[in-house]
Amino acid sequence: MEYGNDFDFSYGVPDGPTMSSSGSDIFSVIMTVYLLVIVAAVMIGIVKYVFKSIALYRLAQRTGNANPWMAWVPFARSYLQGDLAGSMPLKKRRLQSPGLWKVLIPLIGTAVIAGLYFLFIVVAGIGTALSYSTGMGAGSLTLIWVIVFLLIIAAVALQAIEAVLDVLVNFHIYHRLTSHNMAIIHSVLGIFIPMYEAICLFIMSKKPYNPGMEPNLPPQAPNFGGNPIPPTMPVSPAASETPAESVSPAASETPAASVSPAASETPAESVSPMPAEAPVQQVPVTPTESSAQNPYVNPMQVQGTESLAKDAQSTEAEPTENSAEK
Repeated sequence: MEYGNDFDFSYGVPDGPTMSSSGSDIFSVIMTVYLLVIVAAVMIGIVKYVFKSIALYRLAQRTGNANPWMAWVPFARSYLQGDLAGSMPLKKRRLQSPGLWKVLIPLIGTAVIAGLYFLFIVVAGIGTALSYSTGMGAGSLTLIWVIVFLLIIAAVALQAIEAVLDVLVNFHIYHRLTSHNMAIIHSVLGIFIPMYEAICLFIMSKKPYNPGMEPNLPPQAPNFGGNPIPPTMPVSPAASETPAESVSPAASETPAASVSPAASETPAESVSPMPAEAPVQQVPVTPTESSAQNPYVNPMQVQGTESLAKDAQSTEAEPTENSAEK
């Protein structure tokens, strides 16, 4: 006779994955979704960065900005965007350099938040140490809550100031390219919709400026394909190869002497001589008593006239003597 025990129990548990396998499946699903969200956020950020950089680069070129390359540098493009807006009115004052404030406000806000966060860590560490050693951590806990409250206020204030500044800057860029109301709508929607600002700037960069709102560009020298000298008209090879002597061969080959050979070969003796001028006969002036008595008459002049009279008498007497001899 054989004795044995047969224990067969059934608890009604269905066959399937265990608790450990189901937990790992849930974790893998969560991590997959998390990675997909990160990849999508990175892709959206890259597309937004490229579209906004292209738009700012085009606008900088159209306004004659000297540094359009700043559109591709992270902090420099914020300065360029504010510079494109120009000075902005704020009630009774004007914000002269909004680009500088777009760079300084995030830096100042980040520094304040980092300081508060460091203070939070220090206070939390000190409070934890006191609670373990002395059991007096209530004061540090209150200080921790105060610091957390300040951190929240600083973060919200920073986001609000950056949003207001972005709206003002984008409005002053849009209102030169579209209507006043549409500029306000585009500026406000750019805060709440992630890709809206980049796409709107990209589209606006191709539109013409409103009449009377064109940028004041300095006069530029004409550019002829990179050459400062304008191109010349092409000359036909037949005209360019013709020598200068063949323009008028009859006129160019004729010597100067052949112009009037009769006139050039005429001797100087054949020209009728001009009659010689007759010598002017000087009338002798005899001194008179009045001139002798006149104290204003030059005595040398009187002597000269007397010598001239004597010479005239001698010349008249010589021909009469010769005629008598004949």
